[in-house]
Amino acid sequence: MEYPATEASGSHEAEPHCQALTRSGQPCRNRPLTGQHYCRVHAALASDAPAEQLVVETLVPLSEELPIGGAAASDVPLDTAAPAPSDPRSGTDQSAENLLETIAAEVQELELEVRNQVAGGETRARDMAASALRLIRENLPRMAPESVQRVVGMIRQNISGDYLDPDFWRGISMVLRYQVEEAVGLIQRRMRGEYSTDDFGMDEELVEVVRPFSTFMYRTYWRASSSGLENVPAEGPALLLANHGGVLPWDSMMIATAVLEEHSSPRLVRSLYPTAFRALPGVTSALATFGQVPDTPENIERLLADGQLVCSFPEGVGALGKLFKSRYKLQRFRRNGSVGYAIKASAPIVPVAVVGAEETYPMLADAGPLAQMLRLPFFPLTPLFPWLGPIGLLPLPSRWSLAYGEPIDTSAYGPEAAENPQVLNQLANQVREQLQALLDAQVAARPSVF
Repeated sequence: MEYPATEASGSHEAEPHCQALTRSGQPCRNRPLTGQHYCRVHAALASDAPAEQLVVETLVPLSEELPIGGAAASDVPLDTAAPAPSDPRSGTDQSAENLLETIAAEVQELELEVRNQVAGGETRARDMAASALRLIRENLPRMAPESVQRVVGMIRQNISGDYLDPDFWRGISMVLRYQVEEAVGLIQRRMRGEYSTDDFGMDEELVEVVRPFSTFMYRTYWRASSSGLENVPAEGPALLLANHGGVLPWDSMMIATAVLEEHSSPRLVRSLYPTAFRALPGVTSALATFGQVPDTPENIERLLADGQLVCSFPEGVGALGKLFKSRYKLQRFRRNGSVGYAIKASAPIVPVAVVGAEETYPMLADAGPLAQMLRLPFFPLTPLFPWLGPIGLLPLPSRWSLAYGEPIDTSAYGPEAAENPQVLNQLANQVREQLQALLDAQVAARPSVF
């Protein structure tokens, strides 16, 4: 979701603006909704209240209940959970759902306030501050009601709209740390067996827990952009075939995040991972928990027959260990079987070009003997790893772009074509050529790596 930014030009005054006040007492600088006096945040807060009473009945009580930032906030113990506020329109205590909506709207208001500040040379800090607020807001629905009440107190007491104030970042850190602790508690509960999964081992609740993190990596850390998402079907089966690279399979997460967050009909993408990963302790169970599926013929056929989106990397796991000098040059497709299952299911094939992944860990060499000793497909040597230890595992903040190409219709092929090696090779070559063309165009169009 994009937020309207304040114009710095002289024409700024002529534009319509929301008529509400922010917590700091300043006029809201967002554009109002069409035919209304208020932006989407303040209109949501106003609900059915008369327009002229919005500032008096909604915004002022919210800012007066618990001060945000400043010396007064430090007088309140941080471990004290804030009581559920009263609804100024009804005079009754808000339900947990209403409390969640209220605090989410307040955090969004802060986020909009930060985004619209004219920051001069501090645009990067401004964007990071707004993204941190967004991350907090997206985590709220996944928290227990009592935890939300505590977060209400933390936010109102410790976070203001002044992102240049060190107290702002201390407050952000405090709230995020608490939300991480809540997530850890959820994982511990699952380690005790208190959860349910689908037939492939996916835990939908845990997928929702990590969703804000993947969105943060997509939107903020890698500043990813996606084009051609309309080529991904809104319903029914489809096979996404993507290039692979970058040592660790972040590309799989970003492909799924784009479809889940930016598609007009958000859908879950089930990515296939190599069966060789089964030799790594704990890795397969973690992958299955987050919706990944072993790359076997049976699994591909079942997923497509079930009408799901399946993402496969036909270059295989070896493409993750591609040297930096060979970046964005497709390797030979290891097999064409997945194309055959797309024909069987009459599922369209969508090429997906991912640019940016191969700069996250620029692989300069492969320490083959060490990889054999550790039973790994490769052992990367990058400018940072293994020289800096665990710090070298942090991905570089390259700028990503994802292009979803024109779908290739397989419905014209008969069922017998799924067993015809000549047809499969021809179709796989068509996909490879289309995917390489997408990659070349994406690489040529990007202004810079970072």
